[in-house]
Amino acid sequence: MQNLNKEIKSLLETKETQDFLKVARGFIKLIENKEIKEQEFYPEIHKKLTELYNAGLSLKSVELIHSSEKTEFETATREKLKEQNVNLISSLGKDCFYWEVFDPTYEKENEPTQGWLVDDVADIYADLKEELYKIDQIGTDEAIEDGLWQLKFGFTSHWGNHCVNAIRALHYIYYDGKKTM
Repeated sequence: MQNLNKEIKSLLETKETQDFLKVARGFIKLIENKEIKEQEFYPEIHKKLTELYNAGLSLKSVELIHSSEKTEFETATREKLKEQNVNLISSLGKDCFYWEVFDPTYEKENEPTQGWLVDDVADIYADLKEELYKIDQIGTDEAIEDGLWQLKFGFTSHWGNHCVNAIRALHYIYYDGKKTM
C-alpha cells in the first residue's frame, strides 16, 4: 500500500474511514471467533452491530476516479463467507426469526415479512469481508477506492438494512424477556 495515490491515502487516513475500518474489522473478528461462548456472543454481536451502524453513518461517500462499475476483483465466494459462525446465530432457534415491515415509510404493500438473524449477520459479514479484502489484501488505488465506495453504498442499500433489522430483533429478544444478556 506504499504506492498509493495521494487521494486514496487521504481517504484511508480520515478519522471516519479509520473508525469505520476498525469497527468493521472488530465485527469480522467476532464472527470468525470459534472460541466464543454463546452467552458472550449475543451481547457482543448486539453491541458490534450498533457500533457498525453508527460508523456506517459517519463513513463518507467516495467518488469513483480509479475504478468503475466494470472493474472486477477476485474475492472469496459469498457462500464461503456466509459459513462463518452461522451456527452460533442459529442457536437462537425459533427466536432467530422475526417479523418486520420491509419499508416502514412506504404506504403500499406494507405487509409484514419474516426476517432471519442468520441471514442478516451472514450478509453483513459477507459484504464487509469482501470489501475489507479489497482494501487490506489487494491494496491498489482501484481496489481501495472501490472497497470504500462499496462499503458506503452497501450501508445505504443492503448491509445497513440488515444491521438495523438485526439490532431491533436482538433488542426484543433480550430486552423483552425472551433471553437474558
